[in-house]
Amino acid sequence: MNSNDMYNEFVRYFERMNEMYTRYVKGMERINQLYTESIKNVEKMNELYKELIKGNERMNELYKDIQTMNLDWLDLFWRPWMKKQQEKMEE
Repeated sequence: MNSNDMYNEFVRYFERMNEMYTRYVKGMERINQLYTESIKNVEKMNELYKELIKGNERMNELYKDIQTMNLDWLDLFWRPWMKKQQEKMEE
């Protein structure tokens, strides 16, 4: 093997190393892109969970309001009627 062949082999080795490095850089760029997208997706999920929690809080408030209305209805209408019925039964 003469010096010209050795030089050409040396150049081919560095060209292959450059190709490997280029593939590595492209792979790292893709990983970075996927990582950035995943962070954005996590942020969107956090916003959706916040909205879900607000919705659940509103449902709890609605349930409490309905419960209060039912108790008021019971106090206003049923209890007086039941007292009258009880008084009639006692007579």
